[in-house]
Amino acid sequence: MDIKEIISTIQSLAPERYAASWDNSGTQVAGTLKNVERLAVCLDPLPGQLAEAVEWGAGLVVAHHPLYLKPTPPVSEGPYLAALRTLLPAGAWLYSAHTSLDSRPDGPACWLGQELGLEDRKVLESGQRFGALSVSFFIEQELGDDMADLLSNLDGVFGVSQDVTGEVRVLCYESAWALLRSVLDPFLAGLSKSRTEYFTTALQAPSENVGFGESGLLPEPMEYEAFAAHLQKLLGCGHWVEVGPRPKLVRRVAYLPGSGASALAAVQASGADVFVTGDVKYHQALDAAAMGLHVIDAGHFVIEEEMMRRFASELGAALPGVEVRFLSAADPFSARFF
Repeated sequence: MDIKEIISTIQSLAPERYAASWDNSGTQVAGTLKNVERLAVCLDPLPGQLAEAVEWGAGLVVAHHPLYLKPTPPVSEGPYLAALRTLLPAGAWLYSAHTSLDSRPDGPACWLGQELGLEDRKVLESGQRFGALSVSFFIEQELGDDMADLLSNLDGVFGVSQDVTGEVRVLCYESAWALLRSVLDPFLAGLSKSRTEYFTTALQAPSENVGFGESGLLPEPMEYEAFAAHLQKLLGCGHWVEVGPRPKLVRRVAYLPGSGASALAAVQASGADVFVTGDVKYHQALDAAAMGLHVIDAGHFVIEEEMMRRFASELGAALPGVEVRFLSAADPFSARFF
């Protein structure tokens, strides 16, 4: 399958406009392969994972975590340079679906809430709100099926139509307007010697509100020990660290995959009895305890590894003709009990 088509499909499932401003979701390494038959998915673009992917014949690796957050010169020995040495000779691509995937409503990052059967689910930590636009312009020719399909498949476009007067109307999210115009401008310039005028109107709906993590109600309240046993089974972890007083009953649960200790205020506002996340530091733990929150730090790895396993299945269904394989890893942390 054409690599551009594959990346477009990934972007539709993890829209880059959802990514946080500090993030580097998107293409990490541009390969030379034009067509890809095998795609590997992993949590981290570690040299061992990338080597396994290339040895298997993957032309594209989709990782959750970026290879880098800021441009880095490949001059020092380490995982970054090792990754380039593995990918570039094979012509393979590397793509990161990071916060673009984390914040997708009801996406793979929400798997724990889905498995817990949470009801009244709400975004825990608000991120971005995307308003919508109606973009209109007039052309004498028919838009044509190929151009209509191209516009319809752009990330953030959700409607394309043309009436008998020649007016073309495209409905899109505000964040997609720059991308849409980059496609329309050269197309319209080829149709007419005069400059085409765009007429834009802000729409009240639909709008997208995206963020990180969720809170929701269990179908029925559970005693804490029963809830903990159920959660441990879902996570499949052998240990976790707890902060704060244990509630007698668990009604509302909040969770945030990866590092979620910055969301303590949002957890308190949600009224959650339990917060499941990772990477809680000492002073954050003190804050959580002082706030009366019960936090389960299951680690950064456990929730996100399962998230990417499910994303691999989603990609496999969305990319017929491409063989998709999930490359599992091991949690770098272990516990020793005395």
